[in-house]
Amino acid sequence: MLVAYVFSDGALKGNPVAGGPIPPDAVWLDLISPTEADDTAAEAFAGISVPTREEMGEIEQSSRLYIDGEARYMTASLLCGADTPTPVMLAVTFILSRGRLITVRYGEPRAFPSVSGRLAKSCPSSITGEIVLIDLLEAIVDRAADVLEQIGADVERISKRIFDRDQGNENANQRYRAILSHIGRKEGLVSYARESLASLQRLLSFLGTETEGAAVTKDSKSSVKSMSRDVSGLSDYAAFIGDKLQFLLDATIGLVSLEQNNIIKIFAVLSVVLMPPTLIASIYGMNFHNMPELDFAYGYPLALCGMVVSGILPYVFFKWRRWL
Repeated sequence: MLVAYVFSDGALKGNPVAGGPIPPDAVWLDLISPTEADDTAAEAFAGISVPTREEMGEIEQSSRLYIDGEARYMTASLLCGADTPTPVMLAVTFILSRGRLITVRYGEPRAFPSVSGRLAKSCPSSITGEIVLIDLLEAIVDRAADVLEQIGADVERISKRIFDRDQGNENANQRYRAILSHIGRKEGLVSYARESLASLQRLLSFLGTETEGAAVTKDSKSSVKSMSRDVSGLSDYAAFIGDKLQFLLDATIGLVSLEQNNIIKIFAVLSVVLMPPTLIASIYGMNFHNMPELDFAYGYPLALCGMVVSGILPYVFFKWRRWL
């Protein structure tokens, strides 16, 4: 789908283009999962070459950030669907050419409907594609900050659940299984966020460079510098969250090991506690004829008492030494 945004009545209105002509005063062309006809129409209108989905997926920097004539091509990997169980990385291309912005995407990052909805209410008459690009990038950075804040809050809840001593009647095995699952999902989300921030940092550095024929305005450079600082700070925070998740993972595995050791210790103590009674029972179960205790009237109850006492004494000794 191809949507052309045109300034009208103090706002930037989006007009879907389905086989018809593109308005000549369009400021922003948004190609959403474009067809071949959409690509051809945008190329003829803006005088640029629209990258294919395969070209957008290339990871080398020279294929993502480059200048072709008067057009500046920038492709970034953005985190999409952070609030869903299946977040994904989405490649989005931004093309600045002769005051117009062309975006190519195969998904719906939250920044796009947010910016288009705000501009549809009110925007300055001097709006250009460069201004729209700055608004989009600021919305993307804000969204990344919101995602990291949410992840940080979730990590705090996981931490409290791990180290909370009062677990009630919750099954330890199920609890640790759920915690490990949550840590794994958050680690994957943080990894995506860090990748997205690194991609944004490269894009902002490229956008702020002085290039003949494709330079941005002074106000835009100031905004780019501010966003670069924000992205750098968010990257540091994402690294901190990643380190904390690794600590929580190690702590959870350590607690699982302690639970297993406690179970093994119980079996070891039981074997030691039952060893003396077993010895006594085995001695008096040999059935030899010449055993003095066989003719003793109180031999049986005394043997039972001896087995009980010999089992209690090791348990009391272990408790006294605080091995239990």
